Amino acid sequence: MENDALRRLHYAAAIACGVFAALVVHILLTMLGFSLASVLRDGGAGHRPQLVSALAWWSIAGAGFLGGWISGAYLIAAARERAFIYRLAQRFLIAVVFAVATAGGVMSKTGNVGGTVDVIAGLTALALGLICAYCGARLAYLNAEQV
Repeated sequence: MENDALRRLHYAAAIACGVFAALVVHILLTMLGFSLASVLRDGGAGHRPQLVSALAWWSIAGAGFLGGWISGAYLIAAARERAFIYRLAQRFLIAVVFAVATAGGVMSKTGNVGGTVDVIAGLTALALGLICAYCGARLAYLNAEQV
């Protein structure tokens, strides 16, 4: 029973890390001007906003999937007591948290109030990240069961 609860906790943590990675990519792309909301703002402007929105969509989905998969693989390795992977991932996670905090601080200084379009884009990024993080974490745990 305890092992099953720990496995579910690791699974939920992997999904949360994938969602976190997707939201980080969404924040960074929004800062750089490549937002999901570009097609909602300039719908009739041509193909460029659609291309920008599609690239943002795939980038957010990829970040969610990779975040869930890498976190799941890391938690599996940590549960199996592989010290090298644990130390490497610990340093990487510290760097990621520092980068996200810096990006959030820079983004909060821009003075962009936001609106309905930004809320829709943020919720879309959250949902997309959740779905892709679940798929990535599931793949990591399915691969771990085969090994």
